[in-house]
Amino acid sequence: MDGSTRKGPGRPRTRGHLGALSAKDPIEVLPPTAMNILTAARRILEQEGFGAMSLSAIAEEAGEAKASIGYHFGNKEGLIVALVDSLVHEANRGLVDETHRFPMGEQRVRALIEGEERIVEDIASYRPLLEILPHAMRDESLRARISELYAGYRETILEVLDASTGPDRAMLQPFAMLMIAMVDGLSIQNALDPEGANVRAATALWEQMIRAYLRDRGLIDIG
Repeated sequence: MDGSTRKGPGRPRTRGHLGALSAKDPIEVLPPTAMNILTAARRILEQEGFGAMSLSAIAEEAGEAKASIGYHFGNKEGLIVALVDSLVHEANRGLVDETHRFPMGEQRVRALIEGEERIVEDIASYRPLLEILPHAMRDESLRARISELYAGYRETILEVLDASTGPDRAMLQPFAMLMIAMVDGLSIQNALDPEGANVRAATALWEQMIRAYLRDRGLIDIG
């Protein structure tokens, strides 16, 4: 991959769960050309797979100049990182806002589970992720960039639980890791076997475990 670090004015600075913790949504602020490139890259990924995602192919599919990719995303790696974050954009964009409509307690936990259920059930978005992640494991630079997204996803969970800072942060960091692992694991099973994977039953059990964990540690008062 091109090692360039050039940044155009529209290059997104993705931050797990699509900027839910940021004042500006990094996908929403992309200019039309960048959105067109991102959409074209997703079409190629879904129709032909990761191996077909050359810069030339993406530019041709988008009907844009190849140099536009570097201008808006820095390089192919930057484009792929933005693509990964955009795949779950709609489900994640309001997670913090939705959960913070409620005080810490049963309703907020329910809103969190409902938000994560939407991600798990969005098979169309998760399948392209399955194309990208094995390549990220083998590419050290891309792996580091994708790992930043996962760090952001964990931060979102901590924000939902009012634990971004303060004494509860260290206690809840492992919980945030397990939440992301639950979402990824159920998403894989649902993508492989949507008829046989009972997502709602699994998340209902997970919700019971969350309530017990948080209650037993005195972090929230729920029934």
